[in-house]
Amino acid sequence: MGPCWSWGATALLCLLVPGGELGPCHVSISPEEPTVEFGTSLLLNCTSSCHNYSRLSWEVPITKTGEQGPGWVSLSIPNVTDWTLELQCFGNFGEQRSITSTTLHVYRLSPPQIYLEEGAMVVGREARVTCNVSAQVSPPGPPNLSLMLGGRGLPPSTHQGPSVESRFTVRPEQHSSEVTCKATLQLRHRTVSTSATTTLRVCAAPHDVQVWAPRTVFTTGDNVTVMCRAKGTPPPWLCWVLPTNASWQLCNISGTVTIPAAQQAHGGTYRCLAKNRCGAGAASIDLLFQGSSRSPLIPVIVTLAMVTVLAFLAISWWFYRNQSWKLMLD
Repeated sequence: MGPCWSWGATALLCLLVPGGELGPCHVSISPEEPTVEFGTSLLLNCTSSCHNYSRLSWEVPITKTGEQGPGWVSLSIPNVTDWTLELQCFGNFGEQRSITSTTLHVYRLSPPQIYLEEGAMVVGREARVTCNVSAQVSPPGPPNLSLMLGGRGLPPSTHQGPSVESRFTVRPEQHSSEVTCKATLQLRHRTVSTSATTTLRVCAAPHDVQVWAPRTVFTTGDNVTVMCRAKGTPPPWLCWVLPTNASWQLCNISGTVTIPAAQQAHGGTYRCLAKNRCGAGAASIDLLFQGSSRSPLIPVIVTLAMVTVLAFLAISWWFYRNQSWKLMLD
């Protein structure tokens, strides 16, 4: 017989057989417990502990492909679609035949599906996030599957099985935060995992509505400006109810109302309404308009008074002069 081919304990055994004769030869499969995802490819290798074999090959119930070299032969399966598959590798060493078998473990693990509760996640209310995963393994028994669901501001939840959920009270800072669901499948001596991520869309009703003006008392003819702002998610739409016409609303996104040359009729309550799909809020301010502090009649009266005084002085002076001339003539 020729020398042993492989290394390790087997080769050492061949060398230590009494009388200088080689011990029994055998074949081995690598990896010993092959695990593959359904629909993907697989590559196995069969090696011989001795080099004096007459044949080294695979025996499988499917069409096989592979390559061969000194002391080894490979098996390639481009598309694994059998859930139960027994694989054998054999080597013929003269009258001796060595056979090694293994079972192919097949699994399928779909990406997690994260479901948010229908409707808006409103701040202050309870919400629910659910994660479902589909998994399948070679028989027998159900898959050893565990799920973990968590994210920023979300209490982590774990569960053994295909579904997990988390309940929590919605907070404003959770808007646009990521939620991750991780699925872990235990397969004998191997663990596979997959995960998915989604983003929370939190809705906050308008709050902290504020209305203000540079002045609350205006003189007739002045320019008047009233401003409003509010917080909320999504950003609130701002509308005004004006004192000049309380039966309709003036809506704009800037939240500012400007009235040039305001009159007395513009005085009253200015009410700002903040709205979004989760609710509404409001705030108001009262503005007082007063007439001009200088009446247009005052200058006329002053002018007439001055003219009257000057006329009186002129007449008095004229009479005085005339009277003086008469006395001198007498």
